[in-house]
Amino acid sequence: MTANRFSYIFGPELYGRLLWFGRLRWLAVCGLALGALLGPWLGFGGVWPSLVVIASVVALYNLFFQGLLHHSRQAGRSFTNLRAVAMFLMVMDLAALMVTTHFTGGLQSPLLPFFAFHMALGTVMLAGRSMYLLAGGVSLGALALLLLEARGRIEFHPMIAGGTLDVSTGSLNLLTLVAALFGIVYLTDSVASRLKSRSIELLEATEALSDRTETLQRLLSELEDLERRKSHYMRISAHQLRSPLGTIKTTLRVLVERIVDPSTKRGRKLLDGALEVTDSLLAIVNDLLDLAKIREGRDRAPWSRGVNLNQLLADLFDSLATEAAERQVKMIPDFEGVAVLDWGVPPALVHAFENLIYNGIKYSLAERPLTVELRTVDESAVIKIIDQGIGIPEAFLDRVFLEFVRAPNAKQHAAEGTGLGLAIVKEVVEAHGGTVSVESPGQEGSTFTVRLPLRHTPSEAQRLLRAGNDRGYGAETHRWA
Repeated sequence: MTANRFSYIFGPELYGRLLWFGRLRWLAVCGLALGALLGPWLGFGGVWPSLVVIASVVALYNLFFQGLLHHSRQAGRSFTNLRAVAMFLMVMDLAALMVTTHFTGGLQSPLLPFFAFHMALGTVMLAGRSMYLLAGGVSLGALALLLLEARGRIEFHPMIAGGTLDVSTGSLNLLTLVAALFGIVYLTDSVASRLKSRSIELLEATEALSDRTETLQRLLSELEDLERRKSHYMRISAHQLRSPLGTIKTTLRVLVERIVDPSTKRGRKLLDGALEVTDSLLAIVNDLLDLAKIREGRDRAPWSRGVNLNQLLADLFDSLATEAAERQVKMIPDFEGVAVLDWGVPPALVHAFENLIYNGIKYSLAERPLTVELRTVDESAVIKIIDQGIGIPEAFLDRVFLEFVRAPNAKQHAAEGTGLGLAIVKEVVEAHGGTVSVESPGQEGSTFTVRLPLRHTPSEAQRLLRAGNDRGYGAETHRWA
């Protein structure tokens, strides 16, 4: 397990155990101080200064490390180094306990069970292999203590006045201590390892469940947004269709009921108006059908290889030249380099750029230029349609690519328009892996920017390429149906 993973899973728990162990350490300090105070009455008065020194050392390093732990928590630091802190504290505690054992009867000391207590607590906090090393160290330390006391290298301090060192009892206690240390580490580690494994499995299951929940929430949010858009789309579509149908119905009723004679000038005017409204209605229906075809049949579109955007835009300049001349708008091509898409749907791209350029002509002011820039930047074709027309209000900049959205100044400038053209543009551009955006600084003129990746490969083409079959993907430019 990596350090970061350990820190994430067990860090907070280890932090709490170290604080709890620190509180127990204060009890040990009090016990040592009490032993030093009562030593003369208990028969080992000569060692009380040593017990006071041990108590002071334990109190000092306990105070230091508790302050360090609190500071690290408040500073928001990770728990990565907690195992090193725990290991250091265990070594210090066992060393202090070994020294205390020496001054309270050596291996005949009643404090020997506290070694087993430390082993159990340490194994819960640290890895089993670390505790086996500590158990080995304690065993060697106890053996060294027994040998040094038996050979008179260090003084033996009996718990009872006049007591003597019994090597046999000490040896038996040493063997019992070693067996107890390693046995407790083994048993505790067996249980703790299973608990840690279960904790890891539980955490991983919780993380997986959390990820699934987040994914589900995102999908649910997207579904709700889709339903809202669908409802809005249907409501707006119905409204856009109902108005012209109502006009046509009223006109027909007036004529059928002979309120106005169709042969009169007024009757012919009503018929011309109904015909104009019908054309508008058909334009809306055609745009709705085009938008639906693009959205539903994107993967079935007749993709072509090697679509030259320079040629495509040049052809549009020719086809829209008459419209621009009638509106007194001068179209300026500004092409640098050659942009060729690996894959594209020429009819769809023509439809999209025709919408953008035609809108630029329609909403430009007379005698103002309309510039179409083409650049290749970072393996992408960047096309900008720059007009100097009426501009787009800031409140509508984020909405112009939605269905049936037309800014108020656009409606005043040009009554005709379905409000679907830019929605179609967005769908076509995104089908080619690109993006489209608009800027209208100071609401004076507009700049539509289309960015198309040159190396974009549609999903249908990917499937065919994997199958080793490129048939039907030449340079054809038939209708996107």
